[in-house]
Formats: sequence, structure tokens, C-alpha cells
Amino acid sequence: MDQREQILLNDSDAKRAIRPWLIWEAGMARALGKGIFVVLYGLAAGHLKNPLDSEPHYDGSKKPDVRRIIRSISNGTNAIYNEEDFEKAFPEYAQALTANKHLFANDEVHYQKRIFLELTHDERRQLQTDSTISDEVVVRAEWGSLTIFGYDPAVRVITWRELIETLSRDDRNRPWPGSALRWTECLGKSLSKALNRQLAADDLEALPLYWRPRDGGGIGYRPSIAAQFQGAGITKFVIAFTHLPPELTDRPPGWLGTLFHYLDFARMMRWGILRSGRFRDFFDGNLRGDHLREKQAEFLDALLNIRIEFQNRGLQKGQFLEAFPQERRAELDRMVKAYYSLIEKLEPKMEPTSETIRNLYPLWWLTMSGSY
Repeated sequence: MDQREQILLNDSDAKRAIRPWLIWEAGMARALGKGIFVVLYGLAAGHLKNPLDSEPHYDGSKKPDVRRIIRSISNGTNAIYNEEDFEKAFPEYAQALTANKHLFANDEVHYQKRIFLELTHDERRQLQTDSTISDEVVVRAEWGSLTIFGYDPAVRVITWRELIETLSRDDRNRPWPGSALRWTECLGKSLSKALNRQLAADDLEALPLYWRPRDGGGIGYRPSIAAQFQGAGITKFVIAFTHLPPELTDRPPGWLGTLFHYLDFARMMRWGILRSGRFRDFFDGNLRGDHLREKQAEFLDALLNIRIEFQNRGLQKGQFLEAFPQERRAELDRMVKAYYSLIEKLEPKMEPTSETIRNLYPLWWLTMSGSY
């Protein structure tokens, strides 16, 4: 910058706003005591997201703002302002802006709902250690994203404690009580994996479905961990929620649709766990040491994921029995109770040992095959 210049005219659009030389020039102008005019094209005032947000902003497409800039420059220099000259020149200037508006057009559309979890260093360590998201973790969201948890669209910032309290209050209104709260457990486990480098960028895992009750029905979302950032002592996770098209998730109404859902559950349990090749050595007792512990953790995570996936499909808990004739329900009720008796022993909080899991395997297989 030439020290003889008396003002700095800093024009910013979406691309220039992130370029460091603009900030450098403005800093030099301030150090030299020069006037600074920040002119915006295609951006809202106060949204440059850089130090120039502290300066007065002018809209370069609005005639009053352009006049104000020129008059201010005239008052602070030897230049002479003439209103007639301005009125003659402005139409040509506006025409040039219209012809080139594509150069500074600024638009952004998100087709996912996204929330951002911000963790301090201590909160990050807690999550790494016990897969628990601290109550004080900040949850930010894009406009309207927190509606999936029951908030007003305008709410943009809450804490994890507030989210859990909201889900707890709404729990009795969910078709499957506890499903949303269990989903948050899965999120904590997946984020812990990410922090411990157990999730690779080319091998990401989607989270179990999340069900949002609405208008007597609901909407299914497929969540995923979209990104992780770390800087200035803060770790940020981006969680994206994709609305599943109804044509991919709809089932027949009534008892037939209920049976389809339970057949899906049986398929996931059979081929995702009981007959999965990745757990064969674990069930057969062929693993030792770290390999055994890693496979056991993988098994328990897979089991929890399937269960939470199923609970977040909008089904009523116990709806299964209503799909069968009255004379079959007592028998089926015994099967369901046997299943819950087994599955409760495999809850993560029970910390089941590998020996306990292998001992339950034959009973579990009989239960899932309907031969118990």
C-alpha cells in the first residue's frame, strides 16, 4: 500500500472474504491511520467471519450506500463530489453489476440436517475413555436441524444435558420408549471410536436409524459422522441426518407391515451376528488377548446397533404379538420374554465376559430360530 493513499476501499464477496491479503491490507491501512470502507457484494453485513466484521459495512449494489461511500471519500480527501455526475454514472455502474452478478452470487443449500458437537480437551478425554458425552458439551445446529429432537427451528445452540432432558421428557410419547435415549448411547460409542482411531476416513460407519415422531407418524433419518475437526483446544464433530425416502422404508399397513419389520430384525440378527463369519472365531473360543477383547467389543457394538436400529422404525413396543391370532400369543409372549432375558445379560452396562457370551450363544440361537 502506498503511504500517500488516504483511504482503503476493500471490496468483499464470498470468495474474497476468506483471502488473507484483504485482512493484511486493512490492517496496514488501520496502522497508517487511513480510512477503511468495506464494500460487500452478495454478502450480508456482519457475516464476513473475519476481522473486517468490526468495520462499517456498505452494500455495493445499493445506491444510498454507494453515494455514502463516495461522499465520505470526498469529505476526507481533495476530491470533489458532484451529485449530477453521480446520478449519471450510477446507472452504468448498476448495469455492470447486473451483467456480472454471477461473479459474486453467494448461495448455499443444505439437504441434510446437521448438528455440531464441540468438546473441550477434558470432555474429549472423557469420551475417549468411557464413550460418554459430557453434559456440558455444546451442541450447535444449522437452522431447523434441532427440530428432529423436538426443538423450535430457530434454536441453534443447546448443551448435551439439555438435549438428554428434552428426550427424557418426550420419551413417553415415542412408539418405542427409550429408543431415542439408546440412540444417544450409540452416538457416544461411535464418537469414541473416531477419537481412538477405530474409524477410518475410508471405512466410516453409519449410525443406527433415528426416528422423529410427527403428526401421528414419523420420519426416519439415517445419521452419520460426517467430519471431525480439532483446533484451539476444541474438538468438533459434524453429525449429518439424511431423511430416508418413504419409498425405501414403507411397509404394508397393519399386521403384515409389522411382520415385515420383525423379519428384517431376524435377518439382521441372524446374518449380522449369529451366522456372521466375522464372529465365528469369537463364538468358537479361538481368540486370545487383545484380539479377543477387540472382537468382544465389536460384537457388543454390533448387537446394540441392530437393536437400536430396530427400535427406531416407528413400531410400538409389543406390537409384534398383535400380528398373530389370539391362540398363538401366549407361546410368542414366552419367546419374547426369553429373548429379553438373554439380551439383558448382554447389555453394555452388565459388562458381559466373553465366556458369558459364548455360554449364551446356544440358547440365543434357539430363541431366535423359534425353537426355545
